[in-house]
Amino acid sequence: MNRPASMTSRPARRSGVRALLALGVLGAAVVGSVAAAPAPAAEAAGRVSVSVVGQPELVGVADPSYLTEVAVSGSGFQSVPSGFGGLYVFFGWVDGGAWAPSQGGATGSTYRYVYDDETNPVGYQLFVSFPGSSTESAANGGEMSADGSWSATMRIPGSSFESYGRNGDVTTVDCLSVQCGIITIGAHGVVSPSNETFTPITFKDLYSGAGGAGAAAGAGTAGGAGDAGAAAAAAAAAAAQAQADADAQAAAEAADAQVADAAPAPVSTTIIAAPAAAPTDGNLVPILLGAVGGVGLLAIAAIGFLVWAVLSSRRRVLAPAGAAPAGAAPAGDAGPAGTESQA
Repeated sequence: MNRPASMTSRPARRSGVRALLALGVLGAAVVGSVAAAPAPAAEAAGRVSVSVVGQPELVGVADPSYLTEVAVSGSGFQSVPSGFGGLYVFFGWVDGGAWAPSQGGATGSTYRYVYDDETNPVGYQLFVSFPGSSTESAANGGEMSADGSWSATMRIPGSSFESYGRNGDVTTVDCLSVQCGIITIGAHGVVSPSNETFTPITFKDLYSGAGGAGAAAGAGTAGGAGDAGAAAAAAAAAAAQAQADADAQAAAEAADAQVADAAPAPVSTTIIAAPAAAPTDGNLVPILLGAVGGVGLLAIAAIGFLVWAVLSSRRRVLAPAGAAPAGAAPAGDAGPAGTESQA
């Protein structure tokens, strides 16, 4: 007995429907898994290059013991014409890959940097403003161009620095133990994921004259200096030493000036010669005899003079009162003038 055609076709239809349902469930699962997968984080488009000022062949390096002035330039950054803020450029340390503010990072916890005095900056930090920004007057790093490029000069103090946390705690960062480099983030609290970058810096002796690599941190690499770099490093070391000597001399002179100001005014002293030693008894007798003799002679001369004066005065007194001078006529022979004597 033959089965109807309709009965023989139902199992085939059911199996086809089941296959379509299975394919639909599988497709939904695939779509769901794709939708549930996290989207890859957008990487910053900005790129930063670092070289030693005056020695462009020294790329991505700094001296561990001395301050290094570096030329920093960026390209491909997001530029917002007339936008508020701009770009901060720091030297510091970052903690892994999720350090940036756009990923929940914060200064003092996921990244630390060298602080600078806002009222009197010395170049440890840079602020690059957006073109036409209202804050461009405070930009010590210049202005970003419309295509997102910029360049400036900053200073790296060495391989270690002190950093302050949000609660004021001080932490010393040793860049020979952790990876340090150039950090860029959005300025003035504006979170800008496309402008968040980290460029590693390697530390090597630049001013010792050896030209060889010193203790390095992280995996950053630097271009070789060559003979020209070694000569330039030696010249820079000599200049640094001369500056250090000049600073030491100036400090010594300042200290001497302070001591001179604090010291009392000099007191003039007159040295009086000591009196001659008194003569001994042996020399005293001749001196006394000579003195007595001199006094005696003076006395005799004085007595003689007195005797002569007395005798002279007596002679004048004892002379006759009526005695006329020689050749004069007697007083009785002459009459009155103009008369003759009578018999």
